[in-house]
Amino acid sequence: MLARLALGNVRKSVSDFGVYFLTVMLGVAVFYAFNSMTAQQGVLAFSETQDRMFDLLGMVIGGVSAFVALVLVFLVVYASRFLIRRRKKEFGLYLMLGMRTGDVVRIVAVESLIVGAASLLAGLALGFALSQLLLWVTSALFQAGVAEAAGFAFVFSADALAQTAAVFVAIFAVAAVLNARTVARARLIDLLHAARQGEDMKLTSLPLSLALFAVAVALIGASYKLLMDNGLAEPSPEFAAATVLVCVGTALFFYALSGFLLKLVQLVRPLYLRGLNMFTLRQLNAKVNTTFASLSVVCLVLFLAITSVCGGIGIRGALVGAIEASTAYSATVSTSFGTYTSETGYVPADLGAFGAFAKEQGYDAAAGLRASAQTIGAGDFDALVEDAAQLDLLVDPDDGLTMADVEEASGLVLADFAGASVNDGYGKYPVHLMRLSQVNAALELAGKPAIELGEGECAVFSDSDITRGFYEQAVRRGASVEVGGRALKMASFHGDTLQTTTMPLNTGAIAVPDDAVPEDAAIVQTILNVQCASDEDEAAFGELAEAVSEAEEPDTWPVTLSLTRGEVLEQSIGLSTVVAYLAVYLGFVLVVACAAILAIQQLSDASDSAPRYGLLRKLGAANGMISGSIFAQVLVYFLFPLVLAVAHSACALAVVADVVAVFGHLDIGETVLVCAACFLAVYGAYFAVTFLGARRLSFTGE
Repeated sequence: MLARLALGNVRKSVSDFGVYFLTVMLGVAVFYAFNSMTAQQGVLAFSETQDRMFDLLGMVIGGVSAFVALVLVFLVVYASRFLIRRRKKEFGLYLMLGMRTGDVVRIVAVESLIVGAASLLAGLALGFALSQLLLWVTSALFQAGVAEAAGFAFVFSADALAQTAAVFVAIFAVAAVLNARTVARARLIDLLHAARQGEDMKLTSLPLSLALFAVAVALIGASYKLLMDNGLAEPSPEFAAATVLVCVGTALFFYALSGFLLKLVQLVRPLYLRGLNMFTLRQLNAKVNTTFASLSVVCLVLFLAITSVCGGIGIRGALVGAIEASTAYSATVSTSFGTYTSETGYVPADLGAFGAFAKEQGYDAAAGLRASAQTIGAGDFDALVEDAAQLDLLVDPDDGLTMADVEEASGLVLADFAGASVNDGYGKYPVHLMRLSQVNAALELAGKPAIELGEGECAVFSDSDITRGFYEQAVRRGASVEVGGRALKMASFHGDTLQTTTMPLNTGAIAVPDDAVPEDAAIVQTILNVQCASDEDEAAFGELAEAVSEAEEPDTWPVTLSLTRGEVLEQSIGLSTVVAYLAVYLGFVLVVACAAILAIQQLSDASDSAPRYGLLRKLGAANGMISGSIFAQVLVYFLFPLVLAVAHSACALAVVADVVAVFGHLDIGETVLVCAACFLAVYGAYFAVTFLGARRLSFTGE
C-alpha cells in the first residue's frame, strides 16, 4: 500500500520533481562521462607521451571528482529539502488520518528511491552518449586516431559505472536520512501550517539601501582596480585585498539591490504604476532581500565557473596557437654556458670536463654532437640531419645591455605594455645579442627570408606577447642602443621564433652585424636548430640528443635541453587538453549547481506566494498579466547573479590574458561565444523549468 501511494504521489507531483530530476540526471551524466575517460586509452592510438598526459588527466579528473561529489551532495540535499517543505501539509494530513510517523517516513524513502532510480538511469543513458562525444573530442584534441579498423569504437567503463552508482546511491541515502529526520522530528501543527511560514525582511530602509548600494559599487570598482594594477603574476597583499573587496562588495550589492531597484523604478511613475509592475517589484524586493546571501554565493560561484572555463579553454588555444610558430625546425638542442645579471655580470656555468670539450670544439654544437654520438655509439649525426644552423645568445661581460637601457633609449616603459606580466625587477633583465649571419642562417633553415641591416642599424627579435608591443613601438620611435661602444638604431622588429620550443621564450634579443659584436662577448646559450628528412629521422635524432645528454663520458657535448617537433606537439596538446577538460568539468558542475539553487528558491517562493496570486485573480488580474509578472521575477532573479558574475569575469580574464602571454596570445573571443551558448543552454533549461513550475504553483496553489 505504501509503495502504491508513493508511486501515485510521484506521478501527481512530476512537475515538483522536475528540478530534482534534471539536477540529478545532469550530475550523473557528467560524473560518469568524465570518469570514464580513462577507458578511451583502449580505443585511441596514443603515443607514449600522450599516454602519460592522459594518465595525468585521469588522476586530475579523479581528484576533482571528489570535490564534484561534495557539490552534488549539497545539491541533492538542497533539492530534497524543497520537496519536503512543499509537502509538509500533505504529510500532516497523513498523520491526521491516522498514519504513523514511520509510515510517512517510509513513503518519503520510497518516493526518493523511485525518483532517484529514474534520474540515475536517465543520467547514465545520457552519460553513455556524452562519453562517446568526449571520445571524438579527445581524438581531435590529441590528434590521435581511433584504433578500431572500422573507424568506430564504443567506450564503456565498468569502473566509472560502478563509481557513479556508488557515489549517487550514497548521496541518495544521505538525502533520505535527512528527509526522514526532518519528517520524524516535525510537529503536526508545524506540518499543517508550514505554508504560512515566511522569512523576515532583512532591510526595510530605502535610503540605507541606496547608500549601501553605492558602497557596494565602490568596493567592487576598487577590487577591479587593484586586480588590474597588480595582476596575478605572484601572490600579493593587493591580490588578497581585491579578493576580500569583491566578496564583500558582491554581498552588499545583493543586500541593497532590492531597495535600490524599487526606488529606481518608483522614480519613473508611469512605469511603476503600469500593469502589475508594482506587485512584481515588491515581490522581487522581498525575494532578493531575504536571499541576498545565497545570491552572493551563486554570483561568486558563477564567476569562478565562467573564469575557469573561458580561461582554461583560452589557455589551451594560446598553447596550441603557438605551436606552428614554435616548431619551424625538426629539433633544437640548446646548451647554457652561463648567466648574466646586472648585479653579478656574466657568470660562466660550471660544466667541468664537458665545458672543456665544448671549448675544444670551438663551441660548435654540430661538431660537438657529431663527435659525441660517435664516442658513445648513439648514431650517425650526418645521416639523420639534412641541415643545421647554430645561434648563439651573447652578452657583453663588461657593459651588458638590459631592459632598463632599452627603456631609457626609447622613452617607453615595458610595464605599460606588459601589465602585470613582469615583476618590479625586470629592468635588470639582459637583452641578448645575436650575430646577423647566424640569425639569417636560422631564418633560411626555417624557409624564411633573410634580413638586411644598413650602417649603424640592428634588428629586434621577440616572440613573446609580453614584450612584442614594447619593441614594436621602440622601433617606430627609432630608438638607438649602445653595443660595444657603438650606437645602433633599432631598424626593424621580427616576431619569428628561432628555435623549436613548447612556448615562446624570447622576450628580446638584438641581431647586430657580426663586426659589431664585442670581442670579449660571452656565450650565454647556444641553440642548434636542425632539419630532418622524415619523422623517423626526427625521432632518431631526438634519441641521439637524449643519449648525449645522459652520457657521463667527459668528451661529450653538454646538452641542457633537446626537443623535437613531435615532442613539442604532443606535450603542448596533451597539457592544454588536460587544462581544457578540467575547466569544462568544473565549470559545468558549478553552473548546474547555481542554476539549481536559483530554481529551487524561486519554486519555493512561488509556492509561498500562491495565495497572493489567487487574490490578484479575484481583483480582476488576467492570467496573462500574472504570467508576465512571474516571468519577469524569475528572469530578473536568474539574470542579476549572472550579469554581475560576467562583469567580475571580464575583469579577471583581462588579467589572466597578461599571465597567459607567457605561453602565447590569449584570444577568448570564440571561446566566450561557445561558453556562452553552453552556459545559456543549461541556464535556459533551468529557467524554463522554473518558470513553468512557478506558473503552475501560482495558478493551482499546489
